[in-house]
Amino acid sequence: MLLKIRHALLEVTNHPNSKQSAIIINNELIITSGCILLPYVRPILPFVADHTNDNVCASTKIIHKLQQCRLVNAQDVDTDEAHFLNTLSYQVTFDRRKLPVSIAERRRNPNIPHILTRYGAKLLYIFSSNEISRNLHKMLNSLTFNESQTKEHNEVLITSFLVLTMRPDKTTESPEKFERFLEHIAHYLRYIHTIRPLDDVLTMCTPFGLENFYKTINIGKVSNVIGKNGSLFVLSNNLPLGCEGSAVFNDKLRLIGLIISTTFQRNNENLQMTMAANFAYLLRDFMNQLGIKITSITIPREPSNFAWERTMVVIEANGNQGTGTFVKVQNKKFIITCSHVVFQVNSKVYCRGVDGEFEADVLWCNPNYDTAFDVALLSAPSNIPTRYCVRMAQTKPCLGQTVYNAGFPYFVNFNLKYDFNPSIFQGRIIKYTPAAIMSDGCVQAGQSGGPMFDEHGNIMGVCVSNIKMDKVVYPNINNAIPIVTIRSILENYAKTNDVLVLNNLVANSDIQRIWSLAPPPVISKL
Repeated sequence: MLLKIRHALLEVTNHPNSKQSAIIINNELIITSGCILLPYVRPILPFVADHTNDNVCASTKIIHKLQQCRLVNAQDVDTDEAHFLNTLSYQVTFDRRKLPVSIAERRRNPNIPHILTRYGAKLLYIFSSNEISRNLHKMLNSLTFNESQTKEHNEVLITSFLVLTMRPDKTTESPEKFERFLEHIAHYLRYIHTIRPLDDVLTMCTPFGLENFYKTINIGKVSNVIGKNGSLFVLSNNLPLGCEGSAVFNDKLRLIGLIISTTFQRNNENLQMTMAANFAYLLRDFMNQLGIKITSITIPREPSNFAWERTMVVIEANGNQGTGTFVKVQNKKFIITCSHVVFQVNSKVYCRGVDGEFEADVLWCNPNYDTAFDVALLSAPSNIPTRYCVRMAQTKPCLGQTVYNAGFPYFVNFNLKYDFNPSIFQGRIIKYTPAAIMSDGCVQAGQSGGPMFDEHGNIMGVCVSNIKMDKVVYPNINNAIPIVTIRSILENYAKTNDVLVLNNLVANSDIQRIWSLAPPPVISKL
């Protein structure tokens, strides 16, 4: 028997009201992200490490159990944790119909009731997945928790999950049947496949927790798979708040993940990033914490079919991190990146590619690094294979053309030498001028200098920055330097090996005006 997955909207009716997406499995279990409890599970300061102390609040005890990946049983009424969690009221809203109402049926019977039905729900368990939480905390550089890190409980809830039911009497009266039901779900793990970058995915969600947006469909791709076993993955599309707890399906419409967060606060910056947890890992860890034995699973992370990872390097210079791309022009190999990543010529920077670390010389960089053609060239190791170098695009970009913005946004700590893990975001060209390519593919800090690929793997542009207007940054509208505009200068440099040729990359006033989004000098009036 296959799993029947329904989309739902879960609401905590206590003040302040909290709503987010959820899934219902076979009309029995409701599963969602622990983010819905962020307004309620808030340890009282100071954050006491000893959770066995009777004076510790229930929120602190919940957080400590989840940190240790211990199950929080909301049915155990003798505990402070269960007593606190049962003071919260849960309601679940979903569409019970098997098929949507047709237009003809709606005309025959205009009094058909509203498609959504609301039911009361009871919390059964809260659990945290060890594999998922470890990889998320590693990615966010927060591997440990202590008294001074009072906000870290948010990250614990992000990697935690709620299990609820609409039939509490049936669950408590027949625990054996509930266990058999979970074992049936575990059978689903036999059909779980490896998740890879650029895999097609579909997300069903309720943005902002608004019923009018119920069952919104979002189609995108996997941008990154995190952890050696792929317990976390990132989606190419930025989803709004309220989508936490949403189901993620693959191209076969099989459930592969659950959205755990759409935004992060990191280094005092608001990072828009849709992160999903691998459904296989969260289900496995939940059953293990219940004491139900299941076959152990290992889903190794595999590279995508698009051999783009080997063409890139992480660059560290003067405390800055960016991305570079191996390029071969005629018989000369070099790394192209952004000038604002390296800042100064005749210096050395540290790079790390798929085969390891190396030092590179800054051959040339644009002195005007905050304007158009923000380009820098670095030396490439002599032993770099030709297959690592990308070809430069020869044709002009077209509006609507599919592109892939690649790089290292926030996923790589330069000291983690064992994990070379670039990301790739699909988008489309929304505007093209000789000064810049604009695309709607995501670009985050750390991707500066990274490549913009076309569908054939040629480099079309060098990613520079997001669009910023009135101090607001728009991560899905970004600028890249068109390779087709600077191609002839790079070819001339490859022929002559004269660095002075690259001074032609300093943009003229017209290019600078277009890049800065300034209006044209003359606008005709009718």
